[in-house]
Amino acid sequence: MTDYLPLWTKGYSAKSFGSDALAGAILAILLIPQAMAYALLAGLPPQMGLYTAIIPPLLYALLGQSAFVSVGPVALASLLVADAIGQSDLPPPEAAAIIAIEVGIVLLLLGIFRLGRLVNFVSEPALLGFTAGAAILIAVSQIPPFLGLDVPRSGTLPGAVQALWSAGAIHLPTVLIGAAVLASLLLADRYCAAGLWRLGIRPPFRLALVKSVPLLVISVAAFAALYAPDVATVDAPEGQVFTLTLPPLDPAPWLSLLGSSAVIAVIVFVTGTAVAKSLSSRRRRPLDTDREALAVGAANVAAGFTGGYAAGVSLSRSALVFDTGARSPLATAVAGAIVVPVMLFGGPALSMLPATALAALVISAVFGLVKVTEIKAVWQHRKVEGGVIAVAFLATILLGVQWGLVAGAAAGVLTFLWFSSLPRVTRVGAADGEDDVFRSTDRDEVTEDTTPVIVIRIDRSIYFGNVGHCETQILDILAQAKDAECLVLDMRAVNEVDASGVRMINRLFNNLEEKDLKVGFAALHEPVKDAICSSAKARMAPHFTTVKEGLEEMRALCGADQRSG
Repeated sequence: MTDYLPLWTKGYSAKSFGSDALAGAILAILLIPQAMAYALLAGLPPQMGLYTAIIPPLLYALLGQSAFVSVGPVALASLLVADAIGQSDLPPPEAAAIIAIEVGIVLLLLGIFRLGRLVNFVSEPALLGFTAGAAILIAVSQIPPFLGLDVPRSGTLPGAVQALWSAGAIHLPTVLIGAAVLASLLLADRYCAAGLWRLGIRPPFRLALVKSVPLLVISVAAFAALYAPDVATVDAPEGQVFTLTLPPLDPAPWLSLLGSSAVIAVIVFVTGTAVAKSLSSRRRRPLDTDREALAVGAANVAAGFTGGYAAGVSLSRSALVFDTGARSPLATAVAGAIVVPVMLFGGPALSMLPATALAALVISAVFGLVKVTEIKAVWQHRKVEGGVIAVAFLATILLGVQWGLVAGAAAGVLTFLWFSSLPRVTRVGAADGEDDVFRSTDRDEVTEDTTPVIVIRIDRSIYFGNVGHCETQILDILAQAKDAECLVLDMRAVNEVDASGVRMINRLFNNLEEKDLKVGFAALHEPVKDAICSSAKARMAPHFTTVKEGLEEMRALCGADQRSG
């Protein structure tokens, strides 16, 4: 019977539940306003955000592994949903339900067939540029409600700027309330935790107070809106826990939304896995990414059938769960349970919340999506990968989020193919005083001349895309070494050789045999040795365990040939 229980139930106790209940209560304080704000970002009624905060965390608690992952509405997925439903003819709630179900199915397939590694083709630079561009679009999309304007939503930065330019006059009371909320949230995020620490307030109460600030600020804004003329407020929830919804069975809208759903699923999986791995590693807990895909996939399917929309993993809320000492995913389920009475009885109070205050909450939250330090580090490491960030960023803000992700992923793959097609092929020699250490003669001061033996190192696996470059570089180096009689190929960095690579080595043997130049291999990995030895000439060539051994043996061979000559 225990085999069917979630993994986290092993060793679970009443004390563990107490920790989870406290963490869940603190999480709910942040979750409720965020759920409503992100639903508005997605172009959906606020109640759909609250529905997404109830059932998906429970499904994750039953199937997931991480004790700290908070599944529910997130800003990035909400923006993608808004972009997708804006291109659909269906009513937004119906389109959002279809997207959630399709996202869930894609994630379930990734988990069932263990295909999660496929999303690794979205490189880190591509993701950095994409999320930074998406943060800009999220912030810009919240400017109209922040200013009290009613303008059509645009999925690109130029379209949004044009819509704002042609909009009417701003509503001053709305702007003042929104600006006050935004300033309060930013100042609280910067100074509140440190201020409470100086006052002697310690965790977990300090963290609970810090995370209560958004709800407190928005509540004060709601009170201020009572005395301000014509400040727009959000729609009241319907006063029920959730609604069992059946999306239309017509296959046409399902097919038209499938591409957008696949993009959302990739983003949900990539960002969610990164959050789960980061937090689990801090407690030295293993994480099965395929099981995570199953858990988040089931949560999304459930959201689609219960009035919610596509759910993701929130970094800020997950970090909060970690900091409050949660023991299991039940903490986020507790937070979802707290949302239930809010849905049932809190409608009149929630309907007083100003839309500008929730817009300010979203704007304050997206600053974390622009990872300036990491972007700078990539630029300093390699400018070409910095270019991938730029491509993903510009494509996202100019073409929209879906094309931004595609362009970023394509740029990342093309960058990899470009570098892998031009591996470093260099002559190496023994460093002065270190006869067992061999370095490139191009980059390091190498005082020992290995002539009549030439040692050439190939610094990447050999495959069809780089065999021509490898062959040309080897022949060029040998052409410059007029006194060379023997060649040792240093294969330490070659982890794989495909059929094209084997044919290239065959050609090389034929070419050098005509020039009466002997060839040997050093430091071959066994799989590479098996592949190369499928050729008779390569199999008969000498193989050495180390470069030093190869150099000494080939020198002796050259010397023996000279003596016999």
